[in-house]
Parts: sequence; structure tokens; C-alpha cells
Amino acid sequence: MIKKLEKELKKLNAKRVKLSKFLSKQNKKTLSANQLELLKEQKQAMSKYAQVLKLRIKDLKEAAK
Repeated sequence: MIKKLEKELKKLNAKRVKLSKFLSKQNKKTLSANQLELLKEQKQAMSKYAQVLKLRIKDLKEAAK
């Protein structure tokens, strides 16, 4: 279970990095203001999800001791 969560977290972090790079290169000409705002919200949701995964991994590791 821990390995599965760690793999999921690794994939999620890679996607977050790609999204961050994409957002840093965008401007109002390439994306509508609404799309830009939605992508920013998506990034925040991904960050929150990553935090939860980290907490789950930590909890499972502590329980296994």
C-alpha cells in the first residue's frame, strides 16, 4: 500500500512540475483569463492532494512500526 501511494505521489509531483512550468510560460494571449484561473485552481488542488498523500504515507509508516 505504501509503495502504491509513493508511486502515485511521484507521478502527481511530476504533473505538478509540468503544470507549473506551463503556467509560468503562459500569458493572456495564449489562454483565456478563465482558463488560466482554472489551471491555477487545478494546481492548488493537486498540491492539496499531494499533501494528503504524504500524510497517508506517513501514517501508514508509523502504524507499521
